[in-house]
Amino acid sequence: MTAAPRTTGRTRVAEATAALRAGRMILVLGETSDGCRGDLVMAAQRVTAEAVNAMASLGCGLIHVSMRAAALDALGIPPADPAATGPDRDLFRVSVRLAGAEADGVRASRRAQTVRALADPASTPSTFARPGHVFPLGCAAGGVLSVPACPEAAVDLAELAGMAPVGVLCEVCGADGEQAGRSQLLALGRDHGLPVVSIDDLVAYRKRELCRVRRRGVARIPLPMGEFRAVGFTDGLDRAHVAFVHGDPAADVAPLVRLHFECLAGDVFGSRRCRCRGALDRALDRIARDGSGVLVYIRARTTAVRDTLRACRADGESGSAEAQRHSDLQSAFDILDALAVREIRLLCDAGEAAVEPERARIVARIPLTHSARHPDAETLVTPRAGDRIGSLP
Repeated sequence: MTAAPRTTGRTRVAEATAALRAGRMILVLGETSDGCRGDLVMAAQRVTAEAVNAMASLGCGLIHVSMRAAALDALGIPPADPAATGPDRDLFRVSVRLAGAEADGVRASRRAQTVRALADPASTPSTFARPGHVFPLGCAAGGVLSVPACPEAAVDLAELAGMAPVGVLCEVCGADGEQAGRSQLLALGRDHGLPVVSIDDLVAYRKRELCRVRRRGVARIPLPMGEFRAVGFTDGLDRAHVAFVHGDPAADVAPLVRLHFECLAGDVFGSRRCRCRGALDRALDRIARDGSGVLVYIRARTTAVRDTLRACRADGESGSAEAQRHSDLQSAFDILDALAVREIRLLCDAGEAAVEPERARIVARIPLTHSARHPDAETLVTPRAGDRIGSLP
């Protein structure tokens, strides 16, 4: 009998967002200091009285509405404890109900109306009265990438589903009224046909989506080493990256490729505290002499002068060190994929951080810095099975 295919995190996120668009509930799992926490989640703008009743019955916890803290501020819904400090001040807000509604709004229909009003962009501070039977939570603007918790996950998933970034969640309690364990949560998902997604799945998905690149333009750039085509790309953070392309690398069996991460002090001013300028020039020269290849220039996450200077002060590191993150390397390989470069000979040096490319195949690793004994030698290092490549300075 053929085993059922294992679902991936990307598949689980897709199934969860599809369910939210259809007005269905999902189950979100997250790790806490006490173990595994599970929350029933819906998109606020799809909530009905029946859904509120089902959430309360299945979850047995308190129903909250999560939305970004700035949106709650705009609606005039203040912190539950104005004297509080730290993250809890923004998180817990004064309970609300629809203005003009009776104070007995604990009824499912009344709570559903209030929830939908919180997701309605036409709502204003006068739409709500306080206190009420709906409990808002203020979430971080960066979602799970800032705070990997269930309230942020509910907001992110609603937004990924193409709806207002407002989620409804209810923590699942066991029969004893305590936090349900993982086995109980998974059984609940199976018994009620709920898509199950973890916060880790969502974090990985959002990080991956931030790396997606789009081609933005091309220009011919004459450099001292030869003529290159500069192909511009932007990623999910709206950063502009450039691929310097020489010759026709897509037609080459395995062109030379160098990944270079922006370093203002080194690349532009030639700082002696790093090797960035020399590495950049050597890589472009090697690619030009080889006849074809690509240098992928990845822009830093911040171009603020204060951040650049701070990075340069830290242990003699250059600004490029701050950019050497896994997602940036994924952007670099996305760019190579967009250029139809599938197999590469990687220009790199020893001692560089490791990463596993998703698509490009590394057929050889070539030292960027030649040895003193053989300055013109080009030593090919064939990767072993499972060999990884480096994040370059």
